[in-house]
Amino acid sequence: MVQIDEEILRLIIKGGNIVLVCSVSGTGIPNISPRFVLGILHSEKLLFADAFENKTFHNINAWPKVSVVVFDSDTQGGYQMKGDAEIVSDPELATQAEIRLREFGILEKPRKVWALAVKEIYSLKPSPKSKHPFSYYK
Repeated sequence: MVQIDEEILRLIIKGGNIVLVCSVSGTGIPNISPRFVLGILHSEKLLFADAFENKTFHNINAWPKVSVVVFDSDTQGGYQMKGDAEIVSDPELATQAEIRLREFGILEKPRKVWALAVKEIYSLKPSPKSKHPFSYYK
């Protein structure tokens, strides 16, 4: 796993903790969905919860590879983080996720709490370097 940079954390907060989660179904159909980042675990994982059994919920069950995008509309930049979705079974983290969802106005109890274990980070700013993971040229 790689460390999630402070700049990325600032962008997540600046965006109201909303990122785009990209997943793929078992039959190869892509899906993009906005999600709240509910926490940062050890500077290497983003915490999420699904309150509804929607496409992302089912896609992660079928194929745990996930990409998350945080975008900065002011600079037309941002970052893409790629990794694996891991089901969270720690009851304290599940409770934290439920409380955070309520803070964002989602009152339903989470059906699944999961974390993205970030393995690669790419810049969204167009440049010759953006085809390489962020840690490659940092």
